[in-house]
Amino acid sequence: MMKIKPETIVEQIKKFGKDNQITPYLVGGFLRDKFLRRRNHDIDIMVEKDALEFARNFAKAYRYPSPIFYGRFGTAMIEIEKNKIEFATARKESYNEQSRKPHVQPATVLEDLARRDFTINAMALNLITNEFIDPFGGKNDIRSRIIRTPIDPDKTFYDDPLRILRGIRFATIFNFTIEPDTKQAMKKNANRLLIVSQERIADEIIKIISAKIPSTGFFLLYETGILEIILPEVASLKEKKTHHPCKELFEHTLQVLDNTAKLTKSPALRIAALLHDIGKPKTLKVENGKVSFHRHEIVGAKACLKICDRLKLSQKDTEIISRIIKYHLRPHLLAKENPKDNALARFIREIGPDMKGLFIIAQADITSQNQKKVKQAREKILDLYERIKALNKKMRLARFKLAINGFDIMNILKIQPGKNVGNVKKKLEEMVLNGELHNKKTVLKKYLKEHCTLFISEEKQK
Repeated sequence: MMKIKPETIVEQIKKFGKDNQITPYLVGGFLRDKFLRRRNHDIDIMVEKDALEFARNFAKAYRYPSPIFYGRFGTAMIEIEKNKIEFATARKESYNEQSRKPHVQPATVLEDLARRDFTINAMALNLITNEFIDPFGGKNDIRSRIIRTPIDPDKTFYDDPLRILRGIRFATIFNFTIEPDTKQAMKKNANRLLIVSQERIADEIIKIISAKIPSTGFFLLYETGILEIILPEVASLKEKKTHHPCKELFEHTLQVLDNTAKLTKSPALRIAALLHDIGKPKTLKVENGKVSFHRHEIVGAKACLKICDRLKLSQKDTEIISRIIKYHLRPHLLAKENPKDNALARFIREIGPDMKGLFIIAQADITSQNQKKVKQAREKILDLYERIKALNKKMRLARFKLAINGFDIMNILKIQPGKNVGNVKKKLEEMVLNGELHNKKTVLKKYLKEHCTLFISEEKQK
């Protein structure tokens, strides 16, 4: 079955408007992205009459799904395959100081465009006459690659501070420059972000981190004072806590983030890259002129849990990010040591299915002005990863499971449930991975029975 193209839906809206003597205007991101030659499946339609009625009758005429109505804002949304069409009544907005939720009133097309966030989104196309309406020079700003507001930026951001993050997101994704007055107003109104819900802030951060070069957005967040408000743990990497010359943590972190972005689109791995060194400011020590960050990976793995909660990440993604931060130094250490297969086997068992992600971060974490050093270090990491893949394929270690379970251990050793059971199980796993025992139920049970006294005495000593 052929997919419905967004352009086809726009033509249908045009015909429906013509047949019913109502003028629909194409506005917002879809129109902007046409000039940027970017694909967009979110279509924004504005009418000066009742948008809810227009949407309802349009859906009936073309046998599309019934619209979802948002009466307070005079908007309706129809989903057609992967296309989302939002119909809105032209409106003016006024804001309460303690909320970014506006009071709305009917308005003209020009008044509606004036209340929009940026000039690149404040354009309209009359679908009946094909007249292009651009009162604030949005098309010129697209050509000049500039982000600026259609009206006073101070009012724009004070009314709705989420627009600050949207502007930084657009600048990051489109590789645009933020106009100086607009950027200054972002700084001035940064604290207004405190009235924005954590969900909306998290959504913008994830969109910024998903950009081709995400560091652009995080440099802008830092320069405008916003990073300190929404991700203070990352902002603290910029602080100079010692005069001793050492790698600038903030710049290094953003380089690792960009390196990771070249290797994966996974938001979880990109977030792991952004947070991999957040334990360093708290663990920084200077002794005898040497800088150290002892156990910063452990501190960082714990600290990331609160950040992941603020970013509204799933439990699964949170666990992946925490585990990768906790072990992000291990590939570098192992690459230097040239370990034996049994040591690698334990490592594979410990990391499990997160091994690929861990090695993406390990590659990305190699940063230096000396490209020869970078190349050599990455080759060592990749050689180690090839060894791990070959060993894992041979032994299926990532999915390794001991042939006996906790109940078997309790029955044989006559011990109660508790950490002692886990300790015995771990000891048996190590013996299997070291090649001292075969991972067979009969072998393991026999070994436990024969060494019952030894295991019980060891556990008592602990």
